[in-house]
Amino acid sequence: MHELSPLVLGFVADHLRSLEELQLLMTCMTSSDRWWDAGAVSRELGVTPTRARYALDHLASRNLLDIRVTGDVRYQFRPGTPELAEAAQAVASAYRRNPVALVGLLSGGGSRRSIRDFADAFRIRKDDDR
Repeated sequence: MHELSPLVLGFVADHLRSLEELQLLMTCMTSSDRWWDAGAVSRELGVTPTRARYALDHLASRNLLDIRVTGDVRYQFRPGTPELAEAAQAVASAYRRNPVALVGLLSGGGSRRSIRDFADAFRIRKDDDR
């Protein structure tokens, strides 16, 4: 069905809700030393500042972005765990190899529930050991 790895599918299901958020993640990863505010993201991605702030806040809430409060709230790509960083890199690699697959996944090519179910099929849980 999908040529995307379970790691990529799980990350998308757990962390990304839209193509905008994928684009934002890729932008932040590409310039990982840069701090972004909603205005800069708005200009970079061609979205409204409100949508940019919403996407930044969502990725920050998923432990993917660090936050700095200056004259404005600024965000930088800094995943909270090595596993998150690895998964984000896997998504970036998958996007470079096959952008159509990821775009299709995020633009309704499959329901969010079926993506989650497919990704969950590859997860190992504590209670699976019993």
